Amino acid sequence: MTLRRLLLPFVAAATTTVTLLGQTGPTAEGARLDALVRAYQAQERTATNRGGPRQGLAVDRGPFGTPGDAQAHADRAAAFVAQLASIDVPHLTHDEWIAYGITRYNAEMEAENSGAFFWLAPVVTPYSSPLRTLAAPFAAAPLSTQADLDAYVAALGVMPSTMQAYADRLRQQLDHGVALPVEELALVLPFVRGFEVTPPNSPFSVKAARLGAFGPEAQATFEAKVDGLIRAQVNPAIESLATYLDGPYRARAVTTVGVSQYPSGAAYYQHLIHVYTGLNLTPQQIQDRGRQEVARINTALDQIRSTVGFSGSLSEFKTFLRTDRRFYAKTPEEIGERMMAAIHLIEPKMSAFFSKMPKAPYGVRRLAPELEPSMTYGYYSLPTASEPTGYYNFNGLHPEERSITMATAIIFHELMPGHHYQLTLRDENPRLTGIRHTAMFTAYTEGWGEYASDLAGEMGGYPDPYARAGRLGMDLFTSSRLVVDTGMNALGWTRDQAIAYMRENTFESDTQIGTETLRYSADYPGQALAYKLGALKIREMRDRMQAAQGSAFDIRAFHDYLLDAGEMPLGMFDQHFTCLLTGEQHHKGP
Repeated sequence: MTLRRLLLPFVAAATTTVTLLGQTGPTAEGARLDALVRAYQAQERTATNRGGPRQGLAVDRGPFGTPGDAQAHADRAAAFVAQLASIDVPHLTHDEWIAYGITRYNAEMEAENSGAFFWLAPVVTPYSSPLRTLAAPFAAAPLSTQADLDAYVAALGVMPSTMQAYADRLRQQLDHGVALPVEELALVLPFVRGFEVTPPNSPFSVKAARLGAFGPEAQATFEAKVDGLIRAQVNPAIESLATYLDGPYRARAVTTVGVSQYPSGAAYYQHLIHVYTGLNLTPQQIQDRGRQEVARINTALDQIRSTVGFSGSLSEFKTFLRTDRRFYAKTPEEIGERMMAAIHLIEPKMSAFFSKMPKAPYGVRRLAPELEPSMTYGYYSLPTASEPTGYYNFNGLHPEERSITMATAIIFHELMPGHHYQLTLRDENPRLTGIRHTAMFTAYTEGWGEYASDLAGEMGGYPDPYARAGRLGMDLFTSSRLVVDTGMNALGWTRDQAIAYMRENTFESDTQIGTETLRYSADYPGQALAYKLGALKIREMRDRMQAAQGSAFDIRAFHDYLLDAGEMPLGMFDQHFTCLLTGEQHHKGP
């Protein structure tokens, strides 16, 4: 799963009515925290108000703002952090402390994100660009009144200015010494042009089924107007951006990778480590831990090699797992079928490890065609009012090129007991309100997904050695990221070095290694660190709780305590579990 980097705005009160450890609230300090948050919210609304609310669909209007705006926001966040330091933390309840810790962490990350970093965020890359959801507001738009139809048409009319805003930002980045690696354009161009589809198959076209409130003539008139706008304005605007990228921009693209090559890039990467992991670790510390994990997992995989009687070396065994046709699906549909077969295997085992089940249904579906050429795997999408099912959107492009050895491990990460279980349970928890309901932290979310994929082995989810090898392959994949992400972005590695390391230590295909190394170095630097580091932290807390409780340890109670509290930065885990194990209500800090 991928989550776009999005530091949470302070849009809701920090305190909640959730109580853990038999606490009651709110306290006087909790009320003061709430007042500080509300004041900061009001300040931010005033500072960021750009002419009042926009009318119509909330569509992408392209990048905006200046380095001065970013620095002003960072300064306001730093002042807010100073105010939060005045809270008497030991007098908060445990739940108030969680809200306080989340609030302070977010503010600290915003304060770190200074104007010096303004030009460094990629704007047109497949994983991190807002363009990824360009068509989403149109797909979800209500179409039951004439005003709805007018709003839809008006939103299509915004597209040329949106594409121009992206091109303008790219030019400005070039002027400030920030250019994408030329190899990344091989992913960016099909990603951008993926939205440039001729009606009626355009992602912006409207099917007649959505226009049931209107008669046939009105439907036909509207569809014709929309398709005409797509041909005359939308697609030419998208092509204009793509043409710029493939021409003038390509001429100034760089041949090296990694964010540290840019002005303030090294400091920015350290900031991204803080954002995505919630831990104060250096790139070298992270790489060292990654190498340790890769060595451990290779040993376990070699044991499976012996178990199945494979006579070749470990390297040859990885080649076998990557290339043997038994590990390939014949059709895209078969990929989804194999994934759901694994889910059905584990469903009867859930009650032994979890005390509750979410209500929302789940399933798999193929990734949108415009995203498949540029994404290695796919992503999980939460249930919504218009789509009540949680889906893993898998990449079904060219199944003949993609080993699905890891498909079982991936779907446990994405659906059950992974993201679907974790995130829908949170959304269905009426006790989590305000920031406790909206907070999402990559290391917590993706760490849980990786922990859940590994937990599935204890639940009987990998019934044969090759399925277990697939799980180890996924573990090698996420662990190798600790090595190559830090290598390319901070420690001077070339992309060729990263490719060679992943080729030696994983059994990803060359196609997948190619897109993944670009993802880490040119698209989403730092984000991939969160998966393994989050899983390691969750496992550390489980081991700590099990050691303290001995035979009284209940795996279901551990999962309840972890998930019922909602998401939090990894740096809060130690104190969170200390409170459970000691029954203390007091805290030394965030």
